[in-house]
Amino acid sequence: MKKEIVMMVGPTAVPERVLKAMNRNSISHRSEEYCKIHERVVEGLQKLFGTENEVFILTSSGTGAMEAAIQNCFSPGDHVVIPVIGTFSEQFAKMAEAYQLKVTRVEFELGEAAQVDRVMEYVREDTKGIFVIHNESSTGVTNDLESFGKALEGRDALLITDSVSGAGGLEMKMDEWKIDIVLSGSQKALMVPAGLSFISLSQKAWKATESSKLPKYYFDLKKAREFQKINQTPNTPAVYNVFAVEEALNMIFEEGLENVYRRHIDNTNQIIEGVRNLGYDIFPKDDKYASKTLTAVYAPGKAKKIVKGLKEQGVIVNTGLFPIEEDVFRVGVMGYVYKDDVEGFLEALSRLSK
Repeated sequence: MKKEIVMMVGPTAVPERVLKAMNRNSISHRSEEYCKIHERVVEGLQKLFGTENEVFILTSSGTGAMEAAIQNCFSPGDHVVIPVIGTFSEQFAKMAEAYQLKVTRVEFELGEAAQVDRVMEYVREDTKGIFVIHNESSTGVTNDLESFGKALEGRDALLITDSVSGAGGLEMKMDEWKIDIVLSGSQKALMVPAGLSFISLSQKAWKATESSKLPKYYFDLKKAREFQKINQTPNTPAVYNVFAVEEALNMIFEEGLENVYRRHIDNTNQIIEGVRNLGYDIFPKDDKYASKTLTAVYAPGKAKKIVKGLKEQGVIVNTGLFPIEEDVFRVGVMGYVYKDDVEGFLEALSRLSK
């Protein structure tokens, strides 16, 4: 049976292998069997993050991991700098303010990536952190994390990155790029139903946890670290999602991580070329920073109509987000998307363009 063409930005298509991995009897999250699965999943996530640091499994959406990063490493009144390039970087800023951090937003025009030099102009001696979105899925723009890591080298400020729509589809080298906190979610490039998030802290970030004065309980990473020693979580995890993550990681490493990255790049390049041949363009202002896990297609005044027309042909993509929802639609290649899907999308789009 032909795989349905689901090219959403998230939740993404779930492979049959992953679904079958969930079709089994339940087990206790305190059992020896679960502990072995947990250990294997954490080891796989470390490879995905490019880190030797521990990776923690949280039962929440990616937003929960964002909160965990703030709660565990900061205190009320701490100064942080957040480059805002779209919906999800703005969400990070609002969340930090909700926890009474002093936020300096560095605003960029939608469709632009964050310019490191400009952001660094706002970093002070007392700045405790810089929150950088890896892949802004609202605009289809990827930030240069490696450059931020170099710019912050030798400073006390932590580099925190939300890689919810990045990790598993875009290269991530947490240790090499000197990123202090990386967080992601299960429902994007990892090809798993929504319900889990993941977070990893550098030693520098762990040091920051010692002085954090924000309240924390469910997302207390010190507690999680103690339970990690026995390959468990403090509270009941979404066990079936953990089964799914193990199988998804098996699929990724069977294909080869570099091959997975190359597939995302090739699929995206084919989409960009195809939409331009049909008279559209992409929303990012510089192709250099165009995301390789999704494409924000610029179709002024036509975006919602196109999404509806594609759905009628069995091709599922996403509309844009406020304030560009009338002019942009978003096509995901995260996870379980292959050349046949891309060709099917472009064929359907061409029929709408005649």
